[in-house]
Amino acid sequence: MLNKIVPLSLVLCGSLFAANNLLEVIPQIGGSWHVDNQRYKNDIDLTYGIKFAGRVAPTALLEVGYDNIKNAKYSIPNNDTSINRYYLNVVKEFESWQNISPYVLGGIGYEDLSSTKQSLDSAPFGQYGAGLRWETFDYLHLKTEFRHLINFDGRSDIVAMLGFSIPFGTFAQQEEVIIEEEEVVIEQPIIQAPTLSHIHTFSMQFPFDSSEISPHYNAEIMDFVNYMRENPDKNAIINGYTDNLGSKEYNQKLSERRAKAVKDKIVEQGISAERLDAKGHGEDNPIATNETREGRQQNRRVEAEVYH
Repeated sequence: MLNKIVPLSLVLCGSLFAANNLLEVIPQIGGSWHVDNQRYKNDIDLTYGIKFAGRVAPTALLEVGYDNIKNAKYSIPNNDTSINRYYLNVVKEFESWQNISPYVLGGIGYEDLSSTKQSLDSAPFGQYGAGLRWETFDYLHLKTEFRHLINFDGRSDIVAMLGFSIPFGTFAQQEEVIIEEEEVVIEQPIIQAPTLSHIHTFSMQFPFDSSEISPHYNAEIMDFVNYMRENPDKNAIINGYTDNLGSKEYNQKLSERRAKAVKDKIVEQGISAERLDAKGHGEDNPIATNETREGRQQNRRVEAEVYH
């Protein structure tokens, strides 16, 4: 039975989310399948509704929603009823791929029925589910999701919805408040660079609000490590950069963390820390426009200035 399924956990780890909006409005339409309900026919009723969501963390939203079924059919003719569902969900978003982000949700609500025939009563319910967000445009996202609704009186429905999200604002201010609690110790410059040899730009690009280096870039880091081994007379300054989302103070700290993360990776491979320095430049010196997602991703980068 579906009501024996273990609900999806909302504490699963996610590293990157596609959207950075602060608020969103989501009109939607779909169907409710009464899969475990002896008092309804085992069919699908047209369902439509609307949700309002606010981002409470970089990868989490709190949403309130309303669904309506106009004429849900009883198991006997001419006894249709209207169903109004009101609910509150917590939504957890995960890493995006080509502007598509999966998410899971869970919450509680109340189902209000216009008819109480056949002992069919209004009652609270719990629900959980999963969905996908597709950032079709900067100001219009498509969303599709499936929810398993378990009513406190024993009924059970599967709800499938398709809608579009209209995002508003950015979450930059909330991110800054969270990051301010971190204390990052930045090493002072320990070398003097006499003559610039060349600038090496790492191809690695960082996720939004992250200084974590993907294992995908290990080979590139080793290439630079080998170059430094073959040229023991050369030193390098690792420079970190960000896009322009968030305040300048926050971006400065984030760029310093990214530069230091790359330096630490190089030192782990045996290059002396005395030959390296790490500096952050925040949102300065962009190499692409910050008006598009692709441009902002290019600006989240690290470069190495090599001196001899």
